[in-house]
Amino acid sequence: MKGQCLCGETIFQVELSNHDVHICHCSICRRQTSGVIMTIDVKRGTLQFLKQQHLKIYYSSEWGERGFCNNCGTNLFWRMKDHSYCNINAFSLDEAPNDLKLDLEIYIDHKPTFYSFSNETKKLTEADVIALFTSVAQE
Repeated sequence: MKGQCLCGETIFQVELSNHDVHICHCSICRRQTSGVIMTIDVKRGTLQFLKQQHLKIYYSSEWGERGFCNNCGTNLFWRMKDHSYCNINAFSLDEAPNDLKLDLEIYIDHKPTFYSFSNETKKLTEADVIALFTSVAQE
């Protein structure tokens, strides 16, 4: 599958791991998107950039980094610094699969009270997410 940023200056291809959409309510994602970010997991090692002159990486935690286009600001991906896990902005795909399913919300304990999603999802707190990614980073 191919995807890109808003301005088309950063283009990638990727293989999806599944068609499950995840939502993040952390303060960084909310500040970066003025809402939530909706992401899809990708197969390890398949995120390849075809055009990347404007691709920039922001190291957002001990173990994670975010990729974005520095020309238009589009958030493109979040991944472990060792590249063992990666997800992409669900809306950066040129043609999203028809069977996407909202599956998981993370940092649920940071979700503001003024919005909610009607779909039933798995929910992880900040502590759950940190424990998950800390254990992955140590493997």
